[in-house]
Amino acid sequence: MKKLTLVPLTLILALLLNGCNPASLTTQQLDLNLPKIKNVKAVADSTSVAFEWQSLANKGLDGVNIYRTEGHGLLQSKTKQLVKIGRVNNRFSSHYVDTGLAQNSRYTYTFTTTRGNFESGHGQVIDVKTLAPFDTVTFFQGFQKAPTVIKLIWRPHSDKRVKMYKIERSLNGQPWKWIDTVKNRMMSEFIDAYVVPNNAYAYRVIAVGFDDSFSKVSKPMTIHTR
Repeated sequence: MKKLTLVPLTLILALLLNGCNPASLTTQQLDLNLPKIKNVKAVADSTSVAFEWQSLANKGLDGVNIYRTEGHGLLQSKTKQLVKIGRVNNRFSSHYVDTGLAQNSRYTYTFTTTRGNFESGHGQVIDVKTLAPFDTVTFFQGFQKAPTVIKLIWRPHSDKRVKMYKIERSLNGQPWKWIDTVKNRMMSEFIDAYVVPNNAYAYRVIAVGFDDSFSKVSKPMTIHTR
């Protein structure tokens, strides 16, 4: 099992300002003569962040280590920890994409260069916020079509990042539960054929993107079955 490297963010920020790094930051040996990565460009999406830096091909390096904090709103929290999350093993590569992130969340990144068993000091520190959930579905309505059938309709989502819809239901005020998925952006109806008369059924719809991002939850709609 690979051992994760934890580094206090406040320590890294202080070290960057002071221009020094302790050798205990990583399992690799520290080499202050190795070049640091600077001028990193970051582009955030809903659940991922892409990075680009200047090529290291002519600097005799092996690759790049990527460090990241867990996402939350407190960028300068003393409890935040930098974790080594990835490595680029080709000196000709100058891009990296971090995936599986939470929407509308703040992350902090930094980078090191490597040569053999040696690692540079930490380079540029970048604060990034992933995109907020996209808009909810509109024109969401429901109708009881038969004693055991409720039909839901909505307007197809205009965002082409949407691949499907999650349908959630609450029975008589109980917690929301996922009941089914509508697997096409242009499909805009759902038939619930498992309802019982004399109950209150609340529904809501969540659009899901191709990168597993989510829209804002639709306004709940409630039907009292007869």
